[in-house]
Formats: sequence, structure tokens, C-alpha cells
Amino acid sequence: MPDLPGNALHDRVVTGDFDTGKNLAEYPTEKLEGKRIAILGYGNIGRELARIAKSFHMSVVVYARSVHRDNILSEGYEYAETAVAAASGADVLSVHLGLGRQDPATGVFSNAGLVNGRVLSALNDRAVLLNYDRGELVDVAALDGALSSGKVRHPAIDADIFVTAEGVTGPMKPYLALLPKHADKLELLPHAAADTDHPTRVAGAKQAVDQLFDSIRNRAVTNLKGDLPEGYVCIGVRAPVGIGPVRRADIERSIGIPHFLEELRATSESIAAIVGSLDAVSDAAHRARIIDRYRGLLTESVLKQTNLLRGAGPIAPAASE
Repeated sequence: MPDLPGNALHDRVVTGDFDTGKNLAEYPTEKLEGKRIAILGYGNIGRELARIAKSFHMSVVVYARSVHRDNILSEGYEYAETAVAAASGADVLSVHLGLGRQDPATGVFSNAGLVNGRVLSALNDRAVLLNYDRGELVDVAALDGALSSGKVRHPAIDADIFVTAEGVTGPMKPYLALLPKHADKLELLPHAAADTDHPTRVAGAKQAVDQLFDSIRNRAVTNLKGDLPEGYVCIGVRAPVGIGPVRRADIERSIGIPHFLEELRATSESIAAIVGSLDAVSDAAHRARIIDRYRGLLTESVLKQTNLLRGAGPIAPAASE
């Protein structure tokens, strides 16, 4: 939500042209805390963004298929049944749905243009749009209208762009038509945000190599797609820690971590004992004494339990197996 001109402030500091006591009021800024972010999609990236937004104390609402509803609610987010409902009253809209299925007759993807005029109109005035997913997900004509009306103040778009003998092509091309009217509001990236060395991406690449070697050397196939070739065996589904839903193999791997079960049980039992005591007591004074006595142990146990589970990986919805 860019509202501080960092380069200009830097130049003023370097040239000695800024007095904090006198000039700071010229640059009012906003905080993320309390802002509402609508996230469309609840895959790996949507979940990760929700977690990050929550850590900034933003209000998080997620639109996804109804099968994800209970998991979204259990993680402390609001669930929306439609993209319009998610966008309603949001200060930030971020898209993480993918293109969806392609219609064989028309070649159009099911999610193309999903962020349309109705979705954008539901946002708070001067909202921020993030589309680091696929360029086609946004109706560019509707975005033009939202920029002109002030409904959207800053779209950040990360989409493929290609240069051929015929000129510029790719999902970014329609956004270039917005430049004559809205150049000062746009941030356009050539899908560079997808090219990162995030630990989970590196882990996924290493796993892919391991699976290739396993299939060549041992005729063992992991994460089978399609039919199993004759002479090969399927050894199930596997993903790097922190990616995708929790499977049986993830729990088994967690159990194998030295002292994991012992420490998790100890912290969980401490939490259960203290919570049980508080639940069994109705007298306010007695409850206050319990809180005073065990507050430190409770918070320490909760933090340790969270870190144990996060480190082991099983903090995600369960996979259907």
C-alpha cells in the first residue's frame, strides 16, 4: 500500500532538507494493522499470504471452494462464498486461483476475467489490487474503470510478456493499454515475482530430482499422474515440509524427529491441564489466581507447541487419502 515516497524522503535526508519535527506532517502514512485483505484462492500461496497478513494484524477473508471452508475458519480467517463477498469492504485484493479449466471449444479458461467490475466495485475506495498469479484473471477494462473512479489506487501486476516479430504478446499486453491514462498508478512486472529461491521451491526442485532418480534406478514412482507403467511400483504421495495438505507420510515423518512426540506431549498436557482448570472454575477470584500462577507456563507451552508443529510440518489441512 505505497503511500510514502521513499526515494524523495531519502534525497531530502541526504541533502539535509528535512527536519522531522517540522516536515513529518507533510508525509502522512497508513498502517496495515486493521486493514482488510481479501484473498481469492486457498492453495499453498493463498494460505501463506493469509498467514503473513495475519501477522501484520490485518483482517483476512478468503474466497475458495466450499471444501476449504472449515479449514479456513479453523485457521482464524473469515470465509466468503463468492469473490464479490470477499472483496466487499476490502482494502487489498490478492488473487491466487490459477486459470482453472480451459473450455476446449473456446479456449477460454474458467477463471479468466473473474476479477470483474462487480468484484472491483465491492472494494473500499482507493484499494490495492495484487495479481501475481495470472494476468488473465483480471478484467482489464473493468480495472480501467476502477482506476478512473478512484476505486483502485494501485494495481501491482506480475504477468508474462513476450516479444516476437509481430510485437509484444502475452497476458501482460492488455495492461499496457492502461499506461496512457494511469501510468503513475501501475506497477507492472514481467512475472519476475514467480522466480524466487524460496526454501519450499528449492525443496520441491530437489524432490523432483530425487523422484526421477528413484524411478530410473528402482522403478518406483512417487506422486503418480496417469497410469502406472508396467514393471513400476507406486510408492505414494509426498511433498516437501510446509507444502500442500498434511498426509499420513507427513505425520509419520514428524514422529521420526528425535524427541518430537515427547516434547509435544509435555507441552500439550500443560496446556490441557491449565485450560481444564480454568474451565472447571466459575469463581472469578479463583480463576484470577490460576491465571496469575500459570500464565507464564501457559504462554510458554503454547509458543513451544506451535514451534514444534511448525517445524515438523503438520500445520495445514489434512489431505483426503
